[in-house]
Amino acid sequence: MAHSYRDALDDFELDGQRDNAEPFELEPIEAEQIGTQPQQVELCFPLPNAEHAEQSNQFELDGMAKPQYAIQLSNGQHAIFQHAQTLLDSLESQHIDLHFQCREGYCGSCRVTLVEGDVHYREEPMAWLNEGEILPCCCIPKTDLKIKL
Repeated sequence: MAHSYRDALDDFELDGQRDNAEPFELEPIEAEQIGTQPQQVELCFPLPNAEHAEQSNQFELDGMAKPQYAIQLSNGQHAIFQHAQTLLDSLESQHIDLHFQCREGYCGSCRVTLVEGDVHYREEPMAWLNEGEILPCCCIPKTDLKIKL
């Protein structure tokens, strides 16, 4: 176990390779060295942006970009859906807060009212939906949308 931030970074491997191939051992830390509070090392890496274009295996016609759909929210905010896996991922990446729990269509906590437009579900959601409601966690737009949060 690493005992400092630098040691934690040294232990981190990319593609299964370490820059320094020599084995090393860490020395145990005595309680008086770290004080009475336990020490914790945490590495934070930036989360990917769902609306940032990535390489994909999706079939694309030459010269034809993926479609973009405008998302208009009842509170006046606007977003664009183009590269994300779900509507929820797209909204989150554009700093639009939406309550959710399971991200799989089971709980229904992310449900919103679809005012205008049409969506596609990759898999039919398990949560109960009233007429005019959608689950952003498991759908993608088929047209421009107007939704009420």
